[in-house]
Amino acid sequence: MSFIILIAAAVGIVWGAIYLRRGSLVAGAVAFLLSAAALGHDLWHLPLGPLPLTIDRLLIAGLAIVFVVHWRLGKADTKPLEKVDLLLAAFLLLLTISTFTSNWRVSLPGYISPLWRLIVGYLMPATLYWIVRQSPLSEKTLRRTCGVMFAFGAYLAITGLLEIAGQWSLVFPRYIADPQVGEHFGRARGPMVNSVSYGLMLSVCMLCGWTVWPKLSRGLQLASLLLAPVFLASLFFSYTRSVWLGTALAALVIAAVALRGRVRTVVLGGAVLSGLMIAVVLGSSILAFNRNDNSAAETGQSVTMRSSFAHVSWLMFQDRPLLGFGFGQFPKEKLPYLGDRSTALQLEKLRPYVHHNTYLSLLTETGAVGLALFTMILAFWIKNGLSLARCEQAPPWARRWGILSLGVLAIYATQALFHELTYTPLDTSLVFFFAGITAGLQPLVLSGKALAAGESTPRFPAQNPRLAPCGSP
Repeated sequence: MSFIILIAAAVGIVWGAIYLRRGSLVAGAVAFLLSAAALGHDLWHLPLGPLPLTIDRLLIAGLAIVFVVHWRLGKADTKPLEKVDLLLAAFLLLLTISTFTSNWRVSLPGYISPLWRLIVGYLMPATLYWIVRQSPLSEKTLRRTCGVMFAFGAYLAITGLLEIAGQWSLVFPRYIADPQVGEHFGRARGPMVNSVSYGLMLSVCMLCGWTVWPKLSRGLQLASLLLAPVFLASLFFSYTRSVWLGTALAALVIAAVALRGRVRTVVLGGAVLSGLMIAVVLGSSILAFNRNDNSAAETGQSVTMRSSFAHVSWLMFQDRPLLGFGFGQFPKEKLPYLGDRSTALQLEKLRPYVHHNTYLSLLTETGAVGLALFTMILAFWIKNGLSLARCEQAPPWARRWGILSLGVLAIYATQALFHELTYTPLDTSLVFFFAGITAGLQPLVLSGKALAAGESTPRFPAQNPRLAPCGSP
């Protein structure tokens, strides 16, 4: 084993040296995302104190070093700071202070340490955001990014269907077939071994396919059409309602921004009407359906538990409204509130669980200040995506990226309502990655640098009623 590690290290050093000089920072960021999804802790890790060494953590550390080298050599594309960057810095500072002024060494059986959550849930994604924001961006780079993401999504979709069919010999990595690894065995969960992360990544990859569609050859467009039912079936077999809702909301957002006139009215009206009919006819079935990994009663119970989380969060917020109980402290600080008998909710059932809502988790741990900073960051990212999508100076590929970023934010925001997404590096890193590139594109579009090769003027006339000066929401 030591010999294999030495060989791998030697190969890594050689390729690392090549990448250090010639590699693309955006490509390295995509490699980090894919490794966080498919090459994480369950595939390989090396125990190293409180934060085990994994492939994705090696990659983000290496990427940070490469960024510094590129910056020193003048190969990075430095952009000026924006308000959202200052808000993000303030948010990270608040999380860090909150962590170390609380009992950051707290260790409860089955829970993740606050320091681990801080690093993996926020600091690593923020590093990724900053790197891609300051990277050279072009149509070719982003087209390749979306193409790689869509291809990875095809792998995830096929893997999910193989899981449901029980064809374990065709599933890779092999640990996916182990019911003792991860969560949600019996549902499509992919190499993340978690149906929430699986559904989030798969839906984002599907949106990337829409973005790159106009540049595909006829054959690849046909292949993409054939893959569409596979993507949708795999999303369904994740048996995760928040994934379904997030994907549907992303489709509505993209249609609302990309379409125009009567077509947009008809599509959005039909979608809303269809959603209402599904809610009326199948509402109770959706709330309590029989997943492969538990009963319909247990699925329905997961809905009522979220009311219990909201109740406990409200009680905790009332006691410490401004700065909360300290980042990472919810698993411990919630315990005294589980004995509240003023409600019919069964609060004791929350004892073994982490929070199931990213927003309420921040509210209890960092108070109104932390939640306000986080929501303002999301609001600015939405504004960035919308202004880029409607910018009269932007070439079509940049506008499509703006629309894509809005779809990704819709998926993420929905998942955050139903799950705490900061326990793995993947979920938060996804939205930070897309937001970082969108923020990096804004100044390029304003300066005209984002025009496609050979263009000297914007493709869209200023009088187009759908478009506005770049920077306008």
